[in-house]
Amino acid sequence: MKLWLNKWVHLLGILSIPIQGFIYMGIARTVGSDVFLDYFWIDTKIPFNKWFIFPYISWMPVLYLSFLYLAIKNRNIYWRTLLIYNISVMACNVVFFFFPTYVPRPDLLGSDLASRLVHFIYQSDAPYNCFPSVHCLTSYLLFITLKRDLTAKLPVRIFMYTLLWLIIASTVFTKQHALIDVFGGILFAEVTYQLVHYVASRNQRRDKQLTTSV
Repeated sequence: MKLWLNKWVHLLGILSIPIQGFIYMGIARTVGSDVFLDYFWIDTKIPFNKWFIFPYISWMPVLYLSFLYLAIKNRNIYWRTLLIYNISVMACNVVFFFFPTYVPRPDLLGSDLASRLVHFIYQSDAPYNCFPSVHCLTSYLLFITLKRDLTAKLPVRIFMYTLLWLIIASTVFTKQHALIDVFGGILFAEVTYQLVHYVASRNQRRDKQLTTSV
């Protein structure tokens, strides 16, 4: 039993994902009337497309399954990516608290599955705290982790790259986010990724120098 726990206890790190979600929801409840519109002229030129709701709602299972895969495939990359995730999402939560933003949504017509799913998302997620987009942040983080840190077969890479960028695109086509939110999410992920990898590389060089000197 103890051996089994030692083997799989690291999976508990994935619980930090819902914890961050609870923090986000708590901040969302504090949003008052003083919010900032981050919807610009260029965003009005992007049409609403209800069919993008399908990649949009795939975000959560993709996120959990990806971290589960990393936990099984490579524990070092798993912990490093989880650290990047938590640092960057916590930074987002700080922005949400001090700089709440708002994106207007279209009126919904239709009763097909896609329309009902959009309606469900709109009802369950208020149109606040849009900058930066956590959907885009995490999707881009998974993209660069797969691209830079992992080896996978070409069909898997093509599938995941396509899905992750569809999720990013879906945030603006479903009018959940504006373009600035997309770029903000990507920026938060990239900066945090670079910082964490820089610190990890510096520590590895220091440990190597200490080992060599001994």
